[in-house]
Amino acid sequence: MRVKYVRISSELTQNESRQLEKGIIAFVDKCSGAVPFMERPQAKKLLEYLKANPNCETEILAVDRIGRSTLDILQTIQFFKSNGYVLKIKNLGMDNSSPFFDLMISLLGTLAEHERQVIKERCRGGIEVAKAKGIYVGRKKGTTDDRNRTLKKHQDIVTCLNSKMKVADICRLTGKYRSTVQKVKGMI
Repeated sequence: MRVKYVRISSELTQNESRQLEKGIIAFVDKCSGAVPFMERPQAKKLLEYLKANPNCETEILAVDRIGRSTLDILQTIQFFKSNGYVLKIKNLGMDNSSPFFDLMISLLGTLAEHERQVIKERCRGGIEVAKAKGIYVGRKKGTTDDRNRTLKKHQDIVTCLNSKMKVADICRLTGKYRSTVQKVKGMI
C-alpha cells in the first residue's frame, strides 16, 4: 500500500494537483517549508496513519516538500527509518532503504535550506524597493474581528481559561500562540 504526503507553500502560486494521484490517499499541508514537519497538521495525521499501517510506503515528490531546514529534513528521515517506515522521494527514484539515500538527502536538504535563504533575501530586497518608492504598506496590525467573533473563534481557549488553566498549558494543549491566548484572556 502507498500514501502520498504533499506540501504546498501557497495556493496562489502552487497547485497540489500535480502531486496527487487518483486512488492514492494523500495528506496535503498548505504551509511554509519553514514549519517543522512534525508540527504540520496533515503530517501528524500521516504519522498516525503509519502507526496503524506500518507496512505502508509514503511517497513525497521532492526533498524540499519535507522542509527547508536541513536539520528538520534529517530528523524526519531518521524518524521514518527508526520506525521502519518506507519513505520514497519520487523525483530521486529512491527510498530510505538505499545507502546512497542519506548522502543525497543531506545534499538536497542543504540546497533546500539555501533556497529558502535566497527567497527571504529576494523578499527583503523587494520590500526595500517598495519602501523607497513609498508604495509598501506592510501587514495590517491586529485583527478586524470584534470581541464576540474572536471569543467564538477561540472557544477552546475560553474553555481552558474558565477552568483556571495556566497560559503556558493552554498554549501547549491548543497549539495556539501565547499572544492569542493573552488576547482572549483580556477579552473575558
